[in-house]
Amino acid sequence: MSVVLPVFWIIVLVVLIWKHPFFRLQGIAPWIVFAIFGCKLAASGALHVIYTNYYPDRATADIFKYFDDAVVLFGSIHESVGDFFKILFGLNCDTPEMFHYFKDTNHWTRMYEYAPFLDNRLIIRVNMIIMFLSFGNIGVHYVIADGLSLFGFLLIYKTFESFYGKNILALLFITLMPSSLLWTGGILKECLATFALGCATYGLFSCAKRCCFKNIFYCCIGFLLLVVLKFFILVALVPAAVAWLVTEKIQPMRKWLPYVLICLGGIIVIGILDFGTHTIPFFESFAGKRTDAINTAVLYNAQSVVPLAPFESTVWNFVKETPLAIWNALALPYLWDIHGIVQVAPALESLLFFVLLALVIVWHKRPEERQTNFVWFCLCFSLILLWEIGISTPVIGGIVRYKIPIFPFLYTTLVLLVDWQGIKTCRRKSLL
Repeated sequence: MSVVLPVFWIIVLVVLIWKHPFFRLQGIAPWIVFAIFGCKLAASGALHVIYTNYYPDRATADIFKYFDDAVVLFGSIHESVGDFFKILFGLNCDTPEMFHYFKDTNHWTRMYEYAPFLDNRLIIRVNMIIMFLSFGNIGVHYVIADGLSLFGFLLIYKTFESFYGKNILALLFITLMPSSLLWTGGILKECLATFALGCATYGLFSCAKRCCFKNIFYCCIGFLLLVVLKFFILVALVPAAVAWLVTEKIQPMRKWLPYVLICLGGIIVIGILDFGTHTIPFFESFAGKRTDAINTAVLYNAQSVVPLAPFESTVWNFVKETPLAIWNALALPYLWDIHGIVQVAPALESLLFFVLLALVIVWHKRPEERQTNFVWFCLCFSLILLWEIGISTPVIGGIVRYKIPIFPFLYTTLVLLVDWQGIKTCRRKSLL
């Protein structure tokens, strides 16, 4: 891999970070943002080394498979510019005369699909667009992925900043969780989902304060990308956002109450539409996804399968499976179940959650009035997302990557609920 083009685009992004006011965080030294960007670049390099040396089957390696298909399809521009743009915009791609472009791809279609659109095709198309800048150099794709995900993470930080003000711990926990660094280092769904989630949350909370074109634009971009890429994130985001808005408007004595009522109401309505009228197969799709994921794991001999069994889509099955689902999404992988180098960081992250939870219980810091509602938003969003992941995903590798959107909200919220000054005081007393 030639380093000239990647270095050129690194310089371009460094200049952009230095010059553009978006990257100037109030009360945060500029070098910290550059250091975070440097960590992201290092993580991309590590991701490339890991998949090059430890996963020799390039056709199934996530960081290569979408890129390789994009290289194949980008070649259509040399045969017909019109056909290239048909592929890029999804126009008449399924006609017989277009088939020869797709016969050498491996991931244009896949065995099971649950998103409203084919999200793997979106990733391939994004890689095709970047080909105009990279000329087929995968290093440029890593650099641009780092830029996009950094932008998304900083939007999430700016959302927290609007409630907490300057907070270096929040910035570090949002941007530097190891799994987030690693899996957002390539043009993968995690990278674009981070960008989309940042746009959606920043746009939502900004629109609540000031509804202008820029904030509406952020909302639209974020929601549209989430619909295509990670619909399950949207399923968690919408009720949490609605509950936050209701709580802001009515200011109840118990700020958690609207979250409970809205979530219960949503479950009842969806349950009636699913189990009663069979018009929206919401729960059925989760049961189907779980069964298909188990079958796929068996087919490809996955090494980190969670011992889950397929189950029928009934109310009791979902109620019964909920505690285990949330536990699996939170706690896996265990330290003693590490099967490869990629699982070391996720296992430590799972342990970190329980450490932070213990610190919150022992040294709890009461949030300010304006922060309390946002805390409940973060917890509600995280809990719904954990349930979705745990109920439908039987492979630890999938759990690790699916729960990346939780890190900036759940872990950062726990960090901000810890009385760090109290811990310092206790430590000083213990040393005397």
